[in-house]
Amino acid sequence: MKPEILSVDEELLLRMAVPGPRYTSYPTVPEWREPFPQEGARAALRRASRTPDDPLSLYVHLPFCERRCLFCGCTVEITRRADRVESYLGALEMEIAMVAGLLGDRRAVLQLHLGGGTPTHLSPAELRRLHAALAQRFEILPGAEVSLEVHPHVTSFEHVDTLAELGFNRVSMGVQDTDPHVQEVIHRDQTVEETERLVEHCRRRGFEGVNLDLMYGLPEQTEATFAATLDTVARIRPDRLAVYGYAHVPWLKKTQTALERWNLPDPVLRARLFALAIERLGAAGYDVIGLDHFALPTDALHRALTDGTLQRNFMGYTTHAADDMVAFGMSSIADAGGTFLQNERETKPYEERVRKGELPVVRGLDRSPEDDLRREAIQSIMCRMRLDLGELEQRFDRTDLAEHFAREWRELEPFVAEGFCTLTPRRLDVLPKGRLFLRHMAMVFDEYLRAKEPQGPRFSQTV
Repeated sequence: MKPEILSVDEELLLRMAVPGPRYTSYPTVPEWREPFPQEGARAALRRASRTPDDPLSLYVHLPFCERRCLFCGCTVEITRRADRVESYLGALEMEIAMVAGLLGDRRAVLQLHLGGGTPTHLSPAELRRLHAALAQRFEILPGAEVSLEVHPHVTSFEHVDTLAELGFNRVSMGVQDTDPHVQEVIHRDQTVEETERLVEHCRRRGFEGVNLDLMYGLPEQTEATFAATLDTVARIRPDRLAVYGYAHVPWLKKTQTALERWNLPDPVLRARLFALAIERLGAAGYDVIGLDHFALPTDALHRALTDGTLQRNFMGYTTHAADDMVAFGMSSIADAGGTFLQNERETKPYEERVRKGELPVVRGLDRSPEDDLRREAIQSIMCRMRLDLGELEQRFDRTDLAEHFAREWRELEPFVAEGFCTLTPRRLDVLPKGRLFLRHMAMVFDEYLRAKEPQGPRFSQTV
């Protein structure tokens, strides 16, 4: 079936450009408790051990980069010192052993992802060492999604060969923009040829999926330059694309202030760039999957959306998420035993606490039954493109959700008029245009967002 090419007008995008969460978790991170007690973190992992037959998702944060990209909002450490990587790997090995002990017999893994930073800042030998530490304590199941993020400029064919031998089967490559001037401004050093060669080599080595990441709203971008980027990327033909709006959050990432001397796209241009991505990628055969994501009909993410198995966690959209996710490394976030846990956000405090035999958790949240109910409602909208109150009642053993969500149902009515969804007394169905505005519909169910008066900037723009 030919993908539906969406058309979204500029006025609508401008009207919908408001701050909002991305809902990789609910409740969102600003609501979590800091500090979070050590015993509370241990108790959460012990609760997760009670279902030993259920597989896990694993995430490992590798924060190192040789150079800071000025747009970056990730938690990174800029270094070229080999001893820093050596020290960090040692701490990771200790944390992996500590957490595995608390999980008891629960060791099967359905999803493993290495994020960063730049995971391929590690040498092939260091990647082998990390994988061995994980494989010693956990069993990566046949058919598991084993993935990582890479920067093409620092990723060699030897890296790819090593990863293929270790069982990695999906790779996500940061591109952001192919225009040389835009790259120079944001401190991105990467040619189209490097990206093309790496994509081709990954495919030769049997990777099941290759993703490319783009960003709109970067300084010095114009409609003409971004159109050229979109056409170039469509020619490379990744299986899926993530097209993120640049989040200018200098109150969180001070390095972004360096970009303010350049021409940052105003709201009108941001809207036009986003509309351009929708138009060009649709014409190239990519369907809108959900928040920021586009995929070819042959991609696993597209199939998961079609058959209702698409899921979302701290790694974003996925086809393999487990009920519990365990995370290792500085700043990493776990979801285990009904509790969110985040590690120390700097490498040295992280390493110091691990070497003392402590879980390096700095903040977290024990979810309430109401949190879990609303979390599932948001997940259903974001992943299954529907919210069926009958299904939700069955899952939570309730019969009163039409009354419980009466206010939310009234607040969804304007989205029907916009053509984002259809609404009956007990069911919401997201229409194709509505896939671009999932955050807005999800925000209706966020009782923390409703309850709190804004106290300074908290979230990036939704468009």
